[in-house]
Amino acid sequence: MISSIFFLESSINLGGQEYQILTQMVELQKRSWKPYLFCKKTSKIGEIASKNDLDVVHVSFRNALDILSILIILKNLIRIKPRAIVLHSGHDANIGAISAICYRALIRNKIFIIRSRTYQPGIPKSFSYNKLFDITLTPSEYLRNQLLENKKIIPTKVKVLYPGINFEELSKNIDEPYTKEIELKICSKSGPFILHGAMLRGEKGHLQFLKVFARLLKINPSLQYIIAGDGPERQSLEREVNRLGINNNVIFTGIINPISPLFKRADFAILPSHREPLGMFQIESQYFEIPTIASKVDGVPETIKNHETGLLTTNSEDDWFAAMEWALHNHIQMSRYAKNGKNFVVNKFSIKNNIDFLINLIKNYNHSN
Repeated sequence: MISSIFFLESSINLGGQEYQILTQMVELQKRSWKPYLFCKKTSKIGEIASKNDLDVVHVSFRNALDILSILIILKNLIRIKPRAIVLHSGHDANIGAISAICYRALIRNKIFIIRSRTYQPGIPKSFSYNKLFDITLTPSEYLRNQLLENKKIIPTKVKVLYPGINFEELSKNIDEPYTKEIELKICSKSGPFILHGAMLRGEKGHLQFLKVFARLLKINPSLQYIIAGDGPERQSLEREVNRLGINNNVIFTGIINPISPLFKRADFAILPSHREPLGMFQIESQYFEIPTIASKVDGVPETIKNHETGLLTTNSEDDWFAAMEWALHNHIQMSRYAKNGKNFVVNKFSIKNNIDFLINLIKNYNHSN
């Protein structure tokens, strides 16, 4: 008998959380599970899921108590009878939990309600963690500890599930071609290339790193900064590039999927985030043995061993400049760290470990209830 599982995602944007859902769905499908994605019709995750022959159901997710969305999900719960439902962003978490609780009351069927929490602004309220969800999964010990700062939250209801990366698939994608536009931009430059893959949002540190980069150009005028991704800060970043007069050394690629081919051209990978529950980009860069520098914030130290697999620095502008200057002048040492990084991330962040953990959670729930 095939086991079904629902994934809900109300965001229309495409970032690490959305890619993680897609990776998990593909891996579960390989293991004879039947995953379903519930998302907005305009969402980018839905578009990619459909292209990968994954089942997609469109839901409006207009607000946190959208009755129509609740009814659509409830109808599908009754029809398909999944073993678990995995919830993510604010609206879909509330709607999904309400739908699943109603399903339990009406049909008397077991369903494991899982919340995947990738960030927490401020101190959380205990009610939803204790009552709405059977378990909350965080991508790092840092975020788990942040949630448990509220002593009313039951500690056993919050567990760490490190992100799962399909490293084999990453390797397969390394030789994918760029678009002609991106190829012209990159191939016309000599480098060294500094690659930064992230959504263009304030907490990802692009704006500050542009100032660092402008200072680095005085040391090495041939440096190139590749900004891979898109988001609400795109125009602000382009204005800052113009203000600093570094247009010839900054390349905006937009969303690159897969991002693997860019690692082939990267001499350094950076993650200058101001806030980061864990981060995925720096894990992937270590897998490809790219010298990696990241901010020592939040959950990032769980992904990099300082002066063993990469460099960690505070997120001040001066410290970032010093770290980058050191990396540029100590390429042999940075390459040694990068070689260590591959084994480290493969052992800790494989999709196999991630899905093994998830399936065991679901099985244990069904056996104990």
